[in-house]
Amino acid sequence: MPSLTISDELFERLAKRAAALNVTVEQLVAPLLDLAAEGANSGHLSPSPTEAPFADWKKNFDAWIAEVRARARRYPLGFVMDDSRESIYEGCGE
Repeated sequence: MPSLTISDELFERLAKRAAALNVTVEQLVAPLLDLAAEGANSGHLSPSPTEAPFADWKKNFDAWIAEVRARARRYPLGFVMDDSRESIYEGCGE
């Protein structure tokens, strides 16, 4: 069986998380690898803007904005999201 060398600290963190979820470390990590592969193919996962050339970052950002705009038809005409701090915390017992 192939092996992978990682720090004891990282393995400890993985083992604790896996134990908390009652799964093996392999079962914990496998879905994350699948997710990372999907993201790499769709362009959704990318390095931070400081690590990526601006042109690549801009291309990914524009694609994301286009995706957001494509969802606009799901909302009623004239819909405006009230995401103000006041509305978010309204009724929280201030």
